[in-house]
Formats: sequence, C-alpha cells, structure tokens
Amino acid sequence: MTITGHTDVPAKNEDALKAAVSKQPVSVAIEADKSAFQLYKSGILDNSGCGTNLDHGVLVVGYGTGSGKDYWKVKNSWGATWGEEGYIRMVRNKNQCGISQQPSYPTGAKAASGPSPGPSPGPSPPTPPSPPSPPSPSGSSHYEDPKDGCQSDEVDIQIQGVSGAVCAPACTLGIFCPSDVPTGVTAAPQCALQDSSSGKKYCALICSPGSNDSQCGAASCKSIQGTGLCTYDDADSNLPSTSVEYVGKAVVV
Repeated sequence: MTITGHTDVPAKNEDALKAAVSKQPVSVAIEADKSAFQLYKSGILDNSGCGTNLDHGVLVVGYGTGSGKDYWKVKNSWGATWGEEGYIRMVRNKNQCGISQQPSYPTGAKAASGPSPGPSPGPSPPTPPSPPSPPSPSGSSHYEDPKDGCQSDEVDIQIQGVSGAVCAPACTLGIFCPSDVPTGVTAAPQCALQDSSSGKKYCALICSPGSNDSQCGAASCKSIQGTGLCTYDDADSNLPSTSVEYVGKAVVV
C-alpha cells in the first residue's frame, strides 16, 4: 500500500474522533506507563490515574456503549494475553489516558502499482528481535527455565521473597515486555521487577495465586503482595543470578 498523507483529528474533540473512527481506524497516542493501563484485564477502563503524558501508540478501531458507559475499542500491541485478547475498552468523553490529544489517520491509501518488491536481504522484520544465545537449547520463547539457559536478551533472576528463578528480559522504555511466552502459558508479561542496585526494570509473568498452576506452564505461581509471579522451582541455585524486587504498580518510566 501507499499513502499520500495524513489527517490530524482536532485535539481533545471526541466527537470529531468518533466521526473519524466511523470511517476508518485512527492512530492515537496515550500514556501507558501507569498501572491503571498496564494491569488492565477486562471491562471499560475509567480511571483518572491513567495520566495524559503521551508515551505509547495504539489504534482506535471502534466505539460502543456498555454497562451504562460510552467507550472506545482500542487495539494494543502487547499480544493476545494482555487485556481483552489484546484489546482494551476505554471510557469515552473523558480523554482517558490522553486518547483524544493526538489522533490521526492516513489519507490517499491505495494498492502500490507494479510487482511487489523482492525480499530484502537477511531476516524479514517479523523475526524475533533477538536470536537465542547458543547455550539455550529451548530458545523458543522468553521467560524460560534458567537451568536450560536464557536467551541473549534475558538474565537469570531470583525475586526477593519468591522462591525459584526465571529467565527475564529487560523492559523496553520502562514499560514494554516481549509477548512470546512458553507453550501453554496463559500468564501475562508485565514490567513488574526492578534491580534496586542498578534501577533496571525487568519483565515477569503475572499469574493469579490460588488458580490452577497450568497458567505458568512448567513453572508455578508464587504469591507476593496480593499478586502472583511465575518461577521455576527446579532452577539451579548454583548458577549466577540477578536478585530483583517485585515493584508491580510502582513501575513508571
């Protein structure tokens, strides 16, 4: 496809945004570093604590009314394990998370003429962002058992107050986490850990304590501060590891 330009929807005008969304999906910027957004699971998000300091791009794909509230239906990019299968419903007419501040959509879209360009050299864009390190035989996803080796962009971590260990990737921009999880895992990746000495933030698989441990696959769900974290009990305690703290809702950029 090619486009000739774009149209900016008037800022903080949700009637204008609704008119635009009725014709095509609209790109918007929101604030996504607060727990109100990061830990969303379902329902209509109506929380003034979400903030309006824009730091993340999402796509408004529709709107509706439910439970007595008007809402926007928004597609996120954190995978189907987050929110309502990758989507979130956000309350309308309250500038929720700054949703109405920078909307825009492309114009003049049409199919590109001529044959499609040939493949670019090297791996295509959809390939994983980091190849698995050589000592990692499993190497199929992030959040693996450290005893089998961690990927090159992960560290073997032990969480203070939680038994076991897990391979954890660092958070990108302080909020984003890889969404590829081991087969069978339904726990959601979240930026919820921090190395107190360096300040670096890491991702963890968030589970529900007391539920079936199958949500963690081969790992198990450990309870801490009212939530759950997936760790592997058979991790080799003799391997060097990084000690981190669970900071959960305190994670901000």
